[in-house]
Amino acid sequence: MTKGPCERVGLTPKQRQLLTFIERYAAARDGVPPSYDEMRVGVGLRSKSGIGRMLDALVERGHIRRLSSRSRGIELLAAPAGLALSALTQARIRNLSDRAGTSPNAFLSAVLDAHGDRP
Repeated sequence: MTKGPCERVGLTPKQRQLLTFIERYAAARDGVPPSYDEMRVGVGLRSKSGIGRMLDALVERGHIRRLSSRSRGIELLAAPAGLALSALTQARIRNLSDRAGTSPNAFLSAVLDAHGDRP
């Protein structure tokens, strides 16, 4: 399980794009994360070093963990239990994101960006 969009407020748009790319890629391939080159192409960067910097930021913010002894060594981290959404709320978010033609994470990230994270 990965972190929800509510916890992505501190990410840049490119970092969010990379995290979403990693999540979708891994979900489609039984949990196998993308290579650096696949991530580079997936988010439209020219160099792998840019991917490395964005991965460092995702590690720092607690979204992923790097596994140094493994090829494609990225692990998506679970959200803290206190931030879980009810099944009804998750269903409502899926419904709205489907109508918007986007993923639930991307949908909520866009809503949070549009409305800010202030009380």
